Amino acid sequence: MYTQDSPRTFSRTTLLLASLLVLTTSIRAEEEKQSAGAEAEQKQVDAKEAQDTPKPKRGLHHHETYHHHVHHYPVHKEKTLTIIKKIPYPVKVEKEVHVPVEKVVHVPYEVKVPKPYPVIKHVPYEVKEIVKVPHEVPAPYPVEKKVPVPVHVPYDRPVPVKVYVPAPYPVEKKVHVPVKVHVPAPYPVEKNVPYPVKVHVPVEKPYPVEKVVHYPVKVPVEKPVPYKVEKPVPYEVEKPVPVHVIKKVPVAVHVPYDRPVPVHVEKPVPYEVKEHVPQPYPVVKEVPVKVEKDVPYPVHVPYEKPVPVHLEKHIPEYHEKHISYKEPEFHYKKIEHHEPEHKIEEEKEEGHKEVEEIKEIHEEPEVDHEKYSHHDYSHHQYYGHHQ
Repeated sequence: MYTQDSPRTFSRTTLLLASLLVLTTSIRAEEEKQSAGAEAEQKQVDAKEAQDTPKPKRGLHHHETYHHHVHHYPVHKEKTLTIIKKIPYPVKVEKEVHVPVEKVVHVPYEVKVPKPYPVIKHVPYEVKEIVKVPHEVPAPYPVEKKVPVPVHVPYDRPVPVKVYVPAPYPVEKKVHVPVKVHVPAPYPVEKNVPYPVKVHVPVEKPYPVEKVVHYPVKVPVEKPVPYKVEKPVPYEVEKPVPVHVIKKVPVAVHVPYDRPVPVHVEKPVPYEVKEHVPQPYPVVKEVPVKVEKDVPYPVHVPYEKPVPVHLEKHIPEYHEKHISYKEPEFHYKKIEHHEPEHKIEEEKEEGHKEVEEIKEIHEEPEVDHEKYSHHDYSHHQYYGHHQ
């Protein structure tokens, strides 16, 4: 909240800050000028010293100093910088004194003041929703239970059959014998190598050219010859008369024939007898493996919560100023021509009414200060600066 002296204190602080800034900038500029002047003087002194020193002549005494050559390194000279600081002198500062300007508001009007309102920030975060899907289930329903029943299935049982195997049986063994093939060491190889051969072809010097000469050929075309065709003569055709024809109907005739009777014939069926031979076989061993399961755990999602902020309202002072208005004086002119008395009275009444209306307009309306105590004067100018 602003006090009575708040705009004055604000203006004083601004003036002090502005004066401090001006002083600091002026001091810095003077120091830079002094340092630049000292550097320029030092450069001029160095240049004069360089000109005064005698330069050695090249080419003289070259043979004498050939074997005893000494490197001349640059001599380091100490440089001194003199900084002369001036005493700051008082600077005239123009002070702006703001005078309050009283502004008279003749007609009261409402000004909408924005009030602090909560700011809701939507932070998206994952929410698991369980959606229940309707699924019809019949209340009591019959359950069919399958009971296994033993069923006898006939099958052929194998009959052991003895197979005659000779005790000592011959075994044929193949013995590989190396066979030498005679190959001649170096032998001639005939290779056909093509090479170009020039063959003289006799050509007649005036080369005969056969010229094709086209001549007309008559092709015989068969022309149609007029042929007389006899006109058809009307001829009577006999129409057949429908006659009933007796069709043959097939009749079933029983023909006796011999039916085959099944006769059982014994046939020897070969049957293989498998001998048990122990062989290595793969054994599948189950190794327990840990299976990681996803365990749900709560995750904290940070989000900004709206913090209530206290806003200060700056209500400036309101000054009332009563302006006294003089009542206008009206001078009535004399009427030369004679008019009826009732017309003169009507004109006087109209003049009095106009005077009363002017008085009502110039009178100041009473302002209700409690009603307009929350007026926002942020857009008005007070004490010469805009708030």
